[in-house]
Amino acid sequence: MMTNLRLIFLFFVLLSVQEKFFGQMNVRFSGNAPEWAGYHIVFSRTSNFIIPETTSFIVLQINNDGYFDFSFEVEETTLLFADVGRFRASIFVEPNMDYTLAFPPFELKTEAQRLNPLFQPEEITFGIKNREAQALNRNILEFNEAFDYQFSSNAIPIFTFGNNAIVQEIETSLEKQFNYSHPFFNKHKELSYMKLRQLSQRMQERPFINHLSQLEPAYNMPVYWDVFKSFVSGFLPGNFSGTSNINFSAAINSNMRFDSLATVLTTDTIFKRREFAEISLLFTLYESYYNNSISKSSCLTIVASAVDYASTSKNREIARDFYKSMTRLLPGTAAPEFALFNKKGKIKELKDYSGKFVYLNFMHTRNHACLNDLRTMETLERIFRKDLEIVTIFINEDADDMTDFLKKNSQYKWEFLHFGAQQRIMFDYNIKAVPVYYLIDPNGNLALSPAPAPNENFRQVFAETFQEYKRNQLRKNPQKERSIFDL
Repeated sequence: MMTNLRLIFLFFVLLSVQEKFFGQMNVRFSGNAPEWAGYHIVFSRTSNFIIPETTSFIVLQINNDGYFDFSFEVEETTLLFADVGRFRASIFVEPNMDYTLAFPPFELKTEAQRLNPLFQPEEITFGIKNREAQALNRNILEFNEAFDYQFSSNAIPIFTFGNNAIVQEIETSLEKQFNYSHPFFNKHKELSYMKLRQLSQRMQERPFINHLSQLEPAYNMPVYWDVFKSFVSGFLPGNFSGTSNINFSAAINSNMRFDSLATVLTTDTIFKRREFAEISLLFTLYESYYNNSISKSSCLTIVASAVDYASTSKNREIARDFYKSMTRLLPGTAAPEFALFNKKGKIKELKDYSGKFVYLNFMHTRNHACLNDLRTMETLERIFRKDLEIVTIFINEDADDMTDFLKKNSQYKWEFLHFGAQQRIMFDYNIKAVPVYYLIDPNGNLALSPAPAPNENFRQVFAETFQEYKRNQLRKNPQKERSIFDL
């Protein structure tokens, strides 16, 4: 009897450990999508709605007959989306819910759309076939349509005359129309109404921020971040009104550690909730970094400390995303990796050029400025080939354009790659127009970001950068003085 009891006890202990460490699969996607048979569909979530930053969440495998059945875990209601052909389909998933999904029509992106870094997929929602799982998504979709119509129709009179009566009338009408009760949906509606009220009560930031701060941060709710950015943007540090005798702006500029700075912020009653104070401080530092209202070095130092000292894992994740975004392409940071095909069809990676400086440039074969610079780079390649690797990435939609161009211009002897195998490189290197240049040092770090064009005194700048790098290497690894024992 005691042995049986021990076995039963051990079973429940192992079950609890399994749930703790492996999670309980509490959401299920199933269905049949014959057109998408054999495809692997990546579902992602937005981990940071401010940047925005997205992360892959699950991969749904559709078998060769078009059927799929996949279970996974979510801790709270979460918005997931998947790029399926030329569409971006989304769905709010709730814990402990099964969804029989209906996929959009099978319409793949054209080659031009696939290679266009600025292409925006058409946004739609996944169909849900089982009635019991439809309520939340259907109500959010229909509410958003009704709210957006009312907002656009009445925004001018509300804003111009501060007409609270219209705001109240809209809220009452929408509440009668959408009486479905669900914690996530109720909060979604409340936050949407706050956007309306803000229109009618301009120059009253503190009451609105105070109201928002009373709510638990909704990290997975898009409308929460819409309202948050609208209310908090530009508010700090100038409108801080805490009981602390510390000057908040001076504390930021003194590079006070993030957790200490957040504690100062909580002395202002509208930032009393610690989580809200921290995300407000993080957003202020992120925003100020780009509008130069606070020194960049202070913003970077404090956000870096938030990665370790923010009070919750979600706020630390936000801090990591912000820091990564703020330091992207900064001189001294690691250059973004890539793996692209060269003219011979061979994959080339950034690490293949380690040990030499890399003059990385982005070009288009039909751009006049690019063609001029390529002619100048021919001279640079001959002069600096011992210490400098020139790597040109063509962003033409068709890779054959690169092949044809190089056949006609065989005098160009350096490395040419096509971006098609990794379109994300356009984002990683912030390519908005061409030509664009970066100089990467032998260790894979950005030395000049951006770098001068070939005709912009590049020779002198590279020579100075090269000599400085050599001097730094000697300081780090001084040559040993030879003695008679080395003979």
